[in-house]
Amino acid sequence: MDDDRFANLETVVAFHEDTIQKLNDVVYKQQIEIDKLEERVENLYKMLQEPGELLHVEAETKAE
Repeated sequence: MDDDRFANLETVVAFHEDTIQKLNDVVYKQQIEIDKLEERVENLYKMLQEPGELLHVEAETKAE
């Protein structure tokens, strides 16, 4: 009986370790996406702070 119980506990621990690793992978990927989105938002914010430069770039693009 003790061997069965020990084997069941090992199985549960292995399952939990696998689940934790999968969750860590998801969190890591989400953090990468968050970092990219923060960079994009920062760039957009900078563009909005300097609207004259944005209009200048658009005018140059249309002239070409």
